[in-house]
Amino acid sequence: MIYKSNLSKESALALFVVYEKKRSSEIRNHLVETYLYLAKILSQKYRYKNGDNEDVFQVACIGLMYAVDRFDPDRGFTFETFATPTILGEIKRYYRDKETLIRIPRKIQELNHKVNQTQVLLEQKNMRSPTISEISDYLDVSEENIIAAMESNHAHYPMSLNVELDTSNDDNLSLMDLLGTTDDDLEHVENIDAIQRISEAFTPVEKIVIEQRFLRQKTQKEVALFLERSQMTVSRLENTIKQKIKTAF
Repeated sequence: MIYKSNLSKESALALFVVYEKKRSSEIRNHLVETYLYLAKILSQKYRYKNGDNEDVFQVACIGLMYAVDRFDPDRGFTFETFATPTILGEIKRYYRDKETLIRIPRKIQELNHKVNQTQVLLEQKNMRSPTISEISDYLDVSEENIIAAMESNHAHYPMSLNVELDTSNDDNLSLMDLLGTTDDDLEHVENIDAIQRISEAFTPVEKIVIEQRFLRQKTQKEVALFLERSQMTVSRLENTIKQKIKTAF
């Protein structure tokens, strides 16, 4: 079947109706080509760095393809109205990913977004923080992948050692305080080696404890419920974490 290169709004809407039923790649490509001008306009308008014109345009095209796939012609609004925020969202994501110090794989980012939404939904439904297994069951994703996604929450930028931690007493404690005094035996060890070593030393569960206790500022009882472990176990894990930090540095 041959389609006209330029479509009226009525013809384009009719073609979207056909595409929704048949999901033909030929129709999809034709719709993308028809609205390619939208990707060009938005990529030119919202680019703000020299030398990335082509990259931003390609990202805008990806957003356009997403919009074509998701557009519902029965909702009553135009495709341009629907597609514009979708394309802009991809452009903003492109710049956000470029500006982070640590690049997180797109699949992990998307899963992390779903995990965060699920946490809020289940917390409102059950009136408590959901466990990892509950999130895993709800999303039908393995617990290992759930943990990996949660670990990416604070992976875009390194955390300052001066950030104050939530403790059970009134003492002001930071990560720097947990590093202990200078060890003369480690005088000639590069800092990067120490950081890599301590990162590898933590188990997935210990990383969750660090996030929940020190970053999300949850109590030991809340973390215990989240991990489906006893509060004593969480306390022991905290002691192990502190000891690993002191040993590494």
